[in-house]
Amino acid sequence: AVVSTQSTGMSEAARTKTREIVTSYMARAEALKRKKNKATIPHVQEIRIANDEKGWTYRKLFEKPLADSPTHIRIQDPYLHARHQLANLVAACEVFASRPSVSHIRVITREAPQGDQRSQQQKCMRDLGDSLANHRQITFVTNYSETLHDREIRFKNENNVVWVAIMGRGLDMFKKQSSWFAVGATDYSFRLCHEVTITLTRG
Repeated sequence: AVVSTQSTGMSEAARTKTREIVTSYMARAEALKRKKNKATIPHVQEIRIANDEKGWTYRKLFEKPLADSPTHIRIQDPYLHARHQLANLVAACEVFASRPSVSHIRVITREAPQGDQRSQQQKCMRDLGDSLANHRQITFVTNYSETLHDREIRFKNENNVVWVAIMGRGLDMFKKQSSWFAVGATDYSFRLCHEVTITLTRG
């Protein structure tokens, strides 16, 4: 940009001083603009987990989103029907509830088919919500959508920084245990994983 200081009655020294001040302000404005543009560029990380790979847990997987002190977490997964799927949800919520900043957890899923699975799903959501409220005063909300397809988890903090975990298999990334009493029943790092790709974005 060209800074003009041509003005009748101004001395050369005054024009030079004015030019320096204007140039300084313009440089500061450009620096702020570059900083703002840099801050709005989203952070993207792709995690590829091989078939039968071990060592993964929800705490390890969501380490970066949780490090940003989220207050609101939204879990979107159409398939939270079977016992192991509901157990995965409870395990993930235990990790989320361990963060002092978390105050709200919302689950969006499809309603399970009529019968035992629906009763099991309803009991899980009720008991999980009660326990989160009792132990950590966390508000837990369940919404049902019959058109839901995509699986993702959103983390938002008080500064409106949002992380999105795009998960092809949702929370159902671990293979079935041989027994509920085998190693890995509670410590997921012992479990074998399905082949899956998780994309984390921060914006």
